[in-house]
Amino acid sequence: MLHVRILITGGLALCFATAGTWWSLADEQIQQRVTPIPAQTDQSVSHGQPVGPLMQAKLSHAQRVMEGLVTHDFTQVEASAHALKHMSLDPPDGWKKSDAEGEVYEHFRLEFMRQSAQLEKMASQKNLEGAAWYQQNLTSTCIACHNYIRDYKAED
Repeated sequence: MLHVRILITGGLALCFATAGTWWSLADEQIQQRVTPIPAQTDQSVSHGQPVGPLMQAKLSHAQRVMEGLVTHDFTQVEASAHALKHMSLDPPDGWKKSDAEGEVYEHFRLEFMRQSAQLEKMASQKNLEGAAWYQQNLTSTCIACHNYIRDYKAED
């Protein structure tokens, strides 16, 4: 019986060691394929014209999404998500960026558009949990993008 326990314990230890090695290799392969977001941006960026009206419209639609979720008005959620998706098709007018900042902003813009599309889909399916999940992720994306832009402006 003691030999069986030793064999099982040794076998489990070997499995965990092998899994840990495999996981490390998989993680390294993933890291090699991921392009990191630049830590610093070009200081010669011109931010162009204010984008206040666009941001106010996005905020208004985001508030309508929240209202629709808590009242189970999926038509309102779907319509507002649709509007958010279309607002993110192009960068705001006058928004000029260097290559480094452009890549980061483009990442946020595309992620916002993708999440808006998924939110619209969840609302059309009347999937409250899915819609709420995408609404939360959409909010996180907004916060992260605004933090990035705010930090960038602070460097100027």
